[in-house]
Amino acid sequence: MKRLSLAVGHRFSPLAPLLLAAALMLLLALSVQAAPQGSAVWTEEPWMDQAEEPPAEAKTTLSDPITFDIRGSEPGNVIVGGVRYNYSDCFPGDCCPGLGKTSLQLWIQEDESWMQYQVVAAGESVEIIAHTPEDGSADLYLISYADSKIDHWSIKSLSSYYHRLRLVPEETGRFFLILSQGSRPSSALILDVLPRPPDAAAASLDVEAVRIGEALITVRSERMRGFDVQVNGVFFSSDESDGSLDGAASFTVGAGKTQTITVFQRKGRDIINKSEHARSFQRDRAYTLWLA
Repeated sequence: MKRLSLAVGHRFSPLAPLLLAAALMLLLALSVQAAPQGSAVWTEEPWMDQAEEPPAEAKTTLSDPITFDIRGSEPGNVIVGGVRYNYSDCFPGDCCPGLGKTSLQLWIQEDESWMQYQVVAAGESVEIIAHTPEDGSADLYLISYADSKIDHWSIKSLSSYYHRLRLVPEETGRFFLILSQGSRPSSALILDVLPRPPDAAAASLDVEAVRIGEALITVRSERMRGFDVQVNGVFFSSDESDGSLDGAASFTVGAGKTQTITVFQRKGRDIINKSEHARSFQRDRAYTLWLA
């Protein structure tokens, strides 16, 4: 019997390398099937929002510009001199002189309207729309009527796009906003900032329980350049928001609910490399979406 077993073992020994190779190929195939099929990876870390820390002295702030294409994002109407016009009826030389990509523009946005005058309370955000006819730097001036104080910001702009900025005035009084590029000024905006309303009911509210909070989202890609980002179908940011094609776009979203982040590129009128990523975000957390 011992001699027979040795003979059998010797007889089948040439098959051992083939069986081993087949087993390795099977394991490799299973591992490939089990690997993640997507090319997107989320990372997460704490986000220290400096804006929530009470400053020693309130100061008017201006956000970085967020670039967007005017096509598909046109306002429903514009308000000039207290008169409301349909945006589709406004052409250069008509109700809104210079309302075109070759003009230097500055508007206040509220809902579906672009306007030249608004009343807000100190600490409330004001949505600003800016457009320059040339690529490069532009200067935004906030001029106080009461004390002739001038706040100045230099912003990067692209002539092919419009830009959203968020102004948060802390001082009260009447202010004028003017955008300039080179020797060309825009029309002036007027902003009346009222004192903050008294917080009569603030003491009876648990602010931390009521406040939803925000999360910081950053989209990064080593391969894609010039991409746009939408949140729940609404434009939020782009790779060119900071004035450079660096494969990165950052923005904030409301926390505590599921948000759909859509990243895509444009090739002419076509949309390419589109991907959607839905997830819920926690407040005061920074998330990075890494795209291959």
